[in-house]
Amino acid sequence: MFDNLGRALYLIRDLRGKSQAAVAREAGIGKSQLSKYESGKELPKLESLKKVLKVLEVGPFEVFYAMHLIDLEGENLEARPNLERPSLPPLTLSGTGLFSHATDEAFQRVLREVLALYHHMFREKLLGLPGKH
Repeated sequence: MFDNLGRALYLIRDLRGKSQAAVAREAGIGKSQLSKYESGKELPKLESLKKVLKVLEVGPFEVFYAMHLIDLEGENLEARPNLERPSLPPLTLSGTGLFSHATDEAFQRVLREVLALYHHMFREKLLGLPGKH
């Protein structure tokens, strides 16, 4: 589940234009420790991860979504710059019984579009890959 956490942290840090040393210093952890996180040699403890995310000004959702995109794109992102946007996973909200079928369908359409926009933004900004227009 966290195979690409280090890669996501690296990409976000790079996007922010911060050095490893600066992030480590601001987060109150050692540079070598951050390097271990980014290289995937170690998983950070939740408290350390919280500090790093605060310095990078990013929330857990963005990190998990970045990991999801990295999973979809494969390991060698730089060598594959012209990838098309992969399809988003199916969205299933049915079975709640809270709303009518038509309302559920409408909400799902809107949510799919929001997720597609979010996906496009991450491809462009975080992964440096062109979005599909």
